[in-house]
Amino acid sequence: MSWLPKGGVQASNKLLTVAAPIGGLNVANSMADMPPTDAITMRNWWPQSYGCTVRKGSQKWTTYLGGSVDTIAKWSSITGAQKIFAFANNNLFDISARGVAGTPILTGLSNTWWQQTQVVNGAGSHLIMVDGIDDGIIYDETGLHRLVVGTTPADYTWVGLDPKDCIEVTSHQSRLWAVKNNTSEAYYLPVSEVWGTFTLYDFGPLFTKGGYLAQLTTWTIDDGNGAEDHLVAVSSQGEAAVFGGTDPSDIATWQLVGVYNVGAPLPGRRAYSKVSGDLVFLTQRGLVSTAAMLVSTKVKDSVTIKTSKIQFLLSEETNLKSNLANWCVDYFPNYNMIMVNIPGANGEGATQLVANDVLETQPWSIFTDWNAICWKLVGTTLLYGDSTGTVYEAWIGHQDFVELDGTGGTYIDSEVQQAYSYLGEAGTQKQIDLYRPNFIMTDKGGIATSTAIDYDFIIKDPSPAGNPSNISTRVFSKWDIALWDADVWSGASLFTQNTWVQARGLGFVASLSMAARSNTSVTWISTDFSCKHGGLL
Repeated sequence: MSWLPKGGVQASNKLLTVAAPIGGLNVANSMADMPPTDAITMRNWWPQSYGCTVRKGSQKWTTYLGGSVDTIAKWSSITGAQKIFAFANNNLFDISARGVAGTPILTGLSNTWWQQTQVVNGAGSHLIMVDGIDDGIIYDETGLHRLVVGTTPADYTWVGLDPKDCIEVTSHQSRLWAVKNNTSEAYYLPVSEVWGTFTLYDFGPLFTKGGYLAQLTTWTIDDGNGAEDHLVAVSSQGEAAVFGGTDPSDIATWQLVGVYNVGAPLPGRRAYSKVSGDLVFLTQRGLVSTAAMLVSTKVKDSVTIKTSKIQFLLSEETNLKSNLANWCVDYFPNYNMIMVNIPGANGEGATQLVANDVLETQPWSIFTDWNAICWKLVGTTLLYGDSTGTVYEAWIGHQDFVELDGTGGTYIDSEVQQAYSYLGEAGTQKQIDLYRPNFIMTDKGGIATSTAIDYDFIIKDPSPAGNPSNISTRVFSKWDIALWDADVWSGASLFTQNTWVQARGLGFVASLSMAARSNTSVTWISTDFSCKHGGLL
């Protein structure tokens, strides 16, 4: 017996293919108007131009730090040597090598939330760290030193500003700048110096809404006359003063570009980042592009961050969690990744809102299960610290929480509901008989899925997926970042998984919901649908 939809018109069988949701998460468009290659929900999938991949895994880097890891810092010498440091349990640790934490190199600190910058001069490379409470810390080729206040210039001595009062540091035009805590004051040193006598610069008169100096950073602008490094000072009330020039003591070479409203910055002093040619602030308005603010005046042909699809979600999160400190924005250029770390609340873990910057549309997704407090990219190694006293390397392998020696690990769970599709005909009744998601992977049976077809704009979570058939514990190469992973090019095989699934229900518009569990490299290419199209509703 043939299926007769409403109106009694004979149904027709069609086979259609819908690409995987490479457009990423979309909480802006109406579900009736959303591109079919977007997603209503997307967790632990990474949109790429050729499909969506399950995000990579994580492995322990340092364990037993004794408390919440609130800061990771890195030092790089001019010869290429590197050091990695972690602040936890009011101690400072050297975590340059993977392994169990050793004896702290500095103890008895008052705080584990430190700000940092690096300055290179003729004497070498200097990592400078401050927290607004303790004497400052400086690491250079000669080792670790404390920065102290004095009345006469001397090595590791600041004159005119007590390092204990300094809450943020930055380098602009080869000058070290430092922000005095709970004031509108910043101080700067002569060119190429990291200690000596500071000069005061008060940004307060520019902040018509009042407030203290919350952030001080730099932004490189290309206005058609070549790249120029600008200084950007942001108040706690959300006003950003942008300066151009080289010498703040000389009005002939120092000018105010303008004062702009970016919105009140979120706490923690880490809610900003340079993203390609843009400077992005995370405020109670969401993500704010400095380039977009100046596009009609100073900046020409700028490429700004694209947040329209996720701005509502981000604004909702910033308003709900504006009192939490571990917000941060980071850009990891070797992974083409823009990341917003969203702190957890009410016992929930942190999540990451991430965008693939290599694609023009900058598609977004949500990463979960990495309960990160802070992040740091060291060369090609991406690290995060958590509340258990552990530092993890992220974006490595295809299992989570692998042990120090490369054993163990857990599956990576992912979820998605793809945007609703009219499957080629708007307004007609449809019944999907069969459907099959099409995957490519590096291990046969490396993904298990639980899928369902939803109709007529219903949003629901899919059932949990089972375990992959390829249950194994493997040591993964770090260098699996090529299109199909580097080990594929060294002789490994690719496998496909595209099993037809029986569908239920009918409606005029349909969406695929899928929960997945994987332990290998998985790329979702598309989904095929076999369905009957009937008459008009």
